[in-house]
Amino acid sequence: MNNILDFIGIKLNYSDQVFRPTLISENCAKLTDFRDKSILDLGCGIGPLAIYFAKNGAKEVSACDIFDKHLEYTKKNARLNEVEIEIFQSDLFSNVKKKYDVICCDVSGVDKKVAELTGWFPEEVPKADETGSNLIIKVVKEAHKYLNKAGILNIATTSFSNVDSIENNISKNFLNSEVLIKIDVPFSRRLKENVKLLNEKSFKKIGDEYYWEFKLLKCSN
Repeated sequence: MNNILDFIGIKLNYSDQVFRPTLISENCAKLTDFRDKSILDLGCGIGPLAIYFAKNGAKEVSACDIFDKHLEYTKKNARLNEVEIEIFQSDLFSNVKKKYDVICCDVSGVDKKVAELTGWFPEEVPKADETGSNLIIKVVKEAHKYLNKAGILNIATTSFSNVDSIENNISKNFLNSEVLIKIDVPFSRRLKENVKLLNEKSFKKIGDEYYWEFKLLKCSN
């Protein structure tokens, strides 16, 4: 069954087979410097970021994802919002053929075990490994090949991944990085119910509440 949601004023079709945009997606949209620039939405899901960029002044927008159902909905949502976007299937950069001013990436930065506990990801949506960092690190290592001179990579991370390894790889592959935003996100009911199964380093407790951390990083050379 198809449904409609609102993403920062943009109407999007979705179903229970696909990954829906989150608070992370909203911050990626609002904090990415995309106006008058070519941009790649890497791991586009149902297209919220790509469509937001296209409707709000990006020069050129491409969107890719490995999951067929995500691409189907991105095409449907691009038509719904009357925007021109290059949409194609790609396992991260595997089918990317050109360079961009900006790459915005919100692929899974969640430990596989946490992803299974929370139910955040529909069954067929690809997930990160047990470290929660393998997809992010692969993007960090390869992004320079797909960025124009002075290009920027914006990449989302969470505390449900090996943050030290991610940050170490960023420092090896980019001269500069900065935190655009850092947010403590309250646990969902399912996370609270399974808190004893989580790595204690992946969350914090303030009073009676538990929080995980989201960061959006801007990387450049």
